[in-house]
Amino acid sequence: MPLALVVVTLQTSSGQSSRREAQANFVLVIGAYKLPENAARHARQAKKQKFQSNVELNNDKNLYYVSVMQTDDHDAAINEAKKLQSSGPFRDAWVFSRVPYMPPVVEQPVIEQPKEEPKPEVVPEVIKPVVLTEADKARLREEQIKAKVDQQEMVMKKGEMETLDYIFFYRDAAVLRPESRFEVDRLVKLMENHPTEKIRIHGHTNGNDPGKIIKRGPKSTDFFSLSNTVEDYGSAKLLSELRANEILEYLASKGVDRKRMSTKAWGGKKPLYNVDDEKAEANVRVEIEVVKSEQK
Repeated sequence: MPLALVVVTLQTSSGQSSRREAQANFVLVIGAYKLPENAARHARQAKKQKFQSNVELNNDKNLYYVSVMQTDDHDAAINEAKKLQSSGPFRDAWVFSRVPYMPPVVEQPVIEQPKEEPKPEVVPEVIKPVVLTEADKARLREEQIKAKVDQQEMVMKKGEMETLDYIFFYRDAAVLRPESRFEVDRLVKLMENHPTEKIRIHGHTNGNDPGKIIKRGPKSTDFFSLSNTVEDYGSAKLLSELRANEILEYLASKGVDRKRMSTKAWGGKKPLYNVDDEKAEANVRVEIEVVKSEQK
């Protein structure tokens, strides 16, 4: 299955085309596209992540492969693929082999023996790329988030503002993603441990454009699923308000007194980054402000 270099081949750090490296036997691929401009865009994104990206045409598949590594070292390619699959932005990475892989054979001294029967031919081992299922990826992500949340500490001090870093919502929705439960449960325990504290929950969006809003149905008690949801339309401020209220409703469902909580909707008025910045996703956030401290 040959690959052919295309005109959009990226340049190496020395400024020369990676034409020699493109002949390497093993290629670490992070994406495959029908259109060369889409492949080039993905390659530029990889370059921003400090990867040495390259675009090549697979003539048999008629697809443009975006790669970040080309080598004759099979084990190095497989190990790098496992790293990308376990974390980072390119978890669908896989290794393309230009030639059948045959494990290295260590030559042994030949000892002549009379009437030795011929040995059977060694069939090369077929190494398949490690492919994580969507369920595996979700489970790994949740394990990583739980470990990070367990390491965090929140101090209840009046005037303090803390961003809940591991709160995630479905797109265009005031519905929490399943991996958010660790962060909201941490907040529940914090409110239980500080029974006289009052908090204000601030909701923020990325930008102020109105649009579709998905929210939990009136009879649904599932805070972490798109099942039993309803669709509406409204402003970015409304979406931020619904998201802040969803945190409040979850805490209330766990026994936290509603009188200890309030919400504030900002929409996109307080962005951390420009709406078109590569980090703009961080604008979508929930912040907790302590509005009353414990009496000592």
